[in-house]
Amino acid sequence: IEQRERERGGRETKGRAMESRILRRLGSSRSSPCRPRRAAPRRSSRLRATGREDGDLKWTTTTVVENRSASADGSLRTLLLSVDDDVRQLSGRRFGSTPSLERLENPRWIDDFNNPGQYIVVRNEEGKKERVCLSSTPYQAHKESAFLSASKVEILVDRNVGGILGLGDMAPGEQFESSNVLGKGFQSLFHDEDKLGLSLEEGKDLILVASGTGIGPMRSVVDWAPVQAYAGNGHVVTLIYHMETLQSAAFVDDFESWREAGVHVRPCLGNDASVIEGEIFDQKGQIRTSIVKPNSEPSFLVSGFPGKVTAKLSRLLAKNDIHGNRVFYCDF
Repeated sequence: IEQRERERGGRETKGRAMESRILRRLGSSRSSPCRPRRAAPRRSSRLRATGREDGDLKWTTTTVVENRSASADGSLRTLLLSVDDDVRQLSGRRFGSTPSLERLENPRWIDDFNNPGQYIVVRNEEGKKERVCLSSTPYQAHKESAFLSASKVEILVDRNVGGILGLGDMAPGEQFESSNVLGKGFQSLFHDEDKLGLSLEEGKDLILVASGTGIGPMRSVVDWAPVQAYAGNGHVVTLIYHMETLQSAAFVDDFESWREAGVHVRPCLGNDASVIEGEIFDQKGQIRTSIVKPNSEPSFLVSGFPGKVTAKLSRLLAKNDIHGNRVFYCDF
């Protein structure tokens, strides 16, 4: 670990300069955090929402199995999706310890889902696209898809926001296309090697900060078996969840089970997402000791906030010596 820290030190200066440039860009953006706007004048608006060209994506027919309420007011919806994933290996996969040759030659769609915070791009018949994070855990998704010719995953969407495809209003049986699973999950914007898994290895405190549909990928983190075991072994795992009202909050029924697993759940009520600043920082801009222990080096996971709020949070964290290599995102 000490050797890794020394190797990382040489990259910090360049990383922080890049961080300041990106944060200024985030602060000036008005786009949704789930579909960040990228400067690419030669690309269409549809591609700008996904950040990838069509040639980079593999499209698969996806069916809505369930559309159930995730919040008391029904605004946040959990969609259970069935992604076609028949690669002709049922006999070799279900019986015997050795997978069939077909499985080795044709990996499944679900095989790319390995880390909380990964996402997919969905599109309708008109070619309109939207990016959504997976709210299932990798273990749960692999388990439920093991003996099926389809992969089952969940996403969290906001019916009131609507989005490009109106996913929150889709009924069971409706179909669209999904890309392959993309991204590496929660990680630093500036150092690829700095991510959630490394923080678990190094024994860092984990502070999860979410708002709106950002609680979807955070649920994937909190329910992930390695994080549950991590919290159960006495490590600090804190979830700070901004919500406008308790009725609009998602997964409230899971709060108690998360607390029993050792996760500290702190609801933060307020109409504006910026109230999260007062929850984490005192009037002097210092991180509250009730959030982070003195002399600790926590990792922050941030999801679901508007660009300006995210940028300000990052600047305030940097003033507390928590720089980009210890702040992880899945939205950008």
